[in-house]
Amino acid sequence: MEIKKISMEETFAVRQPVLRPGRPIEDCFFEYDDHPLSIHICAELDGKVISVLSALPIRSNIYPNLKAMRIRGIATLNQFQRLGYGSQLVRYIEEELGKKGIELLWLNARINASKFYLKLGYKPKGNFFNIDGIGIHQKFFKSLIV
Repeated sequence: MEIKKISMEETFAVRQPVLRPGRPIEDCFFEYDDHPLSIHICAELDGKVISVLSALPIRSNIYPNLKAMRIRGIATLNQFQRLGYGSQLVRYIEEELGKKGIELLWLNARINASKFYLKLGYKPKGNFFNIDGIGIHQKFFKSLIV
């Protein structure tokens, strides 16, 4: 397994079947995906992209004074889930962004993914909220300040 940077468009091959099944490919584009400071990474196995993660330069309105980035589009193809690929991507991006002076990572997690983020040291904050057509979410945060 190799972790490497990829283009925004390359994330769609995993985002669509996992996060937007049955929806048009255009639904895989997130605001700030094409921002020059955005980072898209993947886990590649035998030349195939099996897991993706994007880090977008969006500060948190809950912690506006911290230099933050938002993690989005974390997805692993179904047959490779629960094998540690997503966790490896999260740890990789935490290390890379910490080196660049990012102080905080945050995300909106689907409720069924909450345990995944808790295991990685992310803390929930705030009430549950619904994202139409996707489901119930909660905000999670992790400080990268040591």
